[in-house]
Amino acid sequence: MPAELRDRPEVELLDGRKYPKVSPKRTHGMVQLAMAMILVRCVGDRGDTATEWRCRLEPQIEFVPDVAFVSFERLRPLSEAEREEPPFAPDVAVEIRSPSYRAEYGAQKTAAYLAHGSLLVLDIDPETRIVYAHARGGAPRVFHEKQTFAHENMPSLHFEVAELFARIRAQEQ
Repeated sequence: MPAELRDRPEVELLDGRKYPKVSPKRTHGMVQLAMAMILVRCVGDRGDTATEWRCRLEPQIEFVPDVAFVSFERLRPLSEAEREEPPFAPDVAVEIRSPSYRAEYGAQKTAAYLAHGSLLVLDIDPETRIVYAHARGGAPRVFHEKQTFAHENMPSLHFEVAELFARIRAQEQ
């Protein structure tokens, strides 16, 4: 493919330093799609859900969460251009770990999301099939594959964790 037809890799900014987005693979994409569908089903009438939706938390911090949900209440006051790249963290930010996951960077991103308005940050590990739910003022809550996800910060987001990994499991059999 000619170089001019390829998109440049996405980058995120944290304290002005550039971090390349990991090139997604099949498993990552399957979990990303499942989480987006769950969000649309559970909270879709209250806001917008999108994958790879850039948000500009401040001039030196820009993230591209794997999946994001932003309430209409927060979107309506924004201009059309601001809705494309909101000037705040999403209500729900979802990050799906890749094989090259960097724990320190993940922790910094989670802290920044929460400091800039996220109600909930979901850190999903497809390898262990665990969801870590982060909210301000507390330790992360851990949800295993055989559990039901529910969190007081987003009561309508209620789902079986196994649903995130169902297509992966079907391929394993």
